[in-house]
Amino acid sequence: MNDHDELTRLLSPVPQASLDPGRLQLLKERVMTDLATPPRRRTPLVLAAAALAVAAATAAVLLNTGPAYAVTDNPDGTITVKIYQAEDPKGLQAELRARGFNAIVDFIPEGKRCSPQPRSTTWVEGVRLAAPQSGEEESGGAGFRLDPSKVGPGQTAVLEFMVRGSFMSMEAGISDRVSAGPVAECTLVG
Repeated sequence: MNDHDELTRLLSPVPQASLDPGRLQLLKERVMTDLATPPRRRTPLVLAAAALAVAAATAAVLLNTGPAYAVTDNPDGTITVKIYQAEDPKGLQAELRARGFNAIVDFIPEGKRCSPQPRSTTWVEGVRLAAPQSGEEESGGAGFRLDPSKVGPGQTAVLEFMVRGSFMSMEAGISDRVSAGPVAECTLVG
């Protein structure tokens, strides 16, 4: 493996949430431009700068101490939820409930599922709580817009976030349903 391939491998898994997307792209372009320079023009300073950039990006990944999720209230009454790390579903659940959104939140890792199924016998048909983010919101990471107004009195939103990958490359999908009655606790099986 040559230097170009190694730096590409090291830089590619940097999470979009850890660096501003424009800064990440600029960093990648700068390192790739430096590597594309013919060997006789490479200087120890350029190689040292590339090594420092890789070290900084790697440290940002390894020392990721940011939040597992973010919740934002929107002017239209919806709530945007972004998942950065597949942990603390009960914290997210508590934050949604503090906003008056009666929700049960579970994170379902790749290869797992909730048991028992069905979790409720009183699903409200045709209700969709989740919608895609706006293009502007997407630039800050993957997430969903949730509409609490679609959950009536005595009803419960059941949000199952299916997560794949790690904090270095997280993908999330959502199953969003509303129950008019009791909802069984999710026991992960796989």
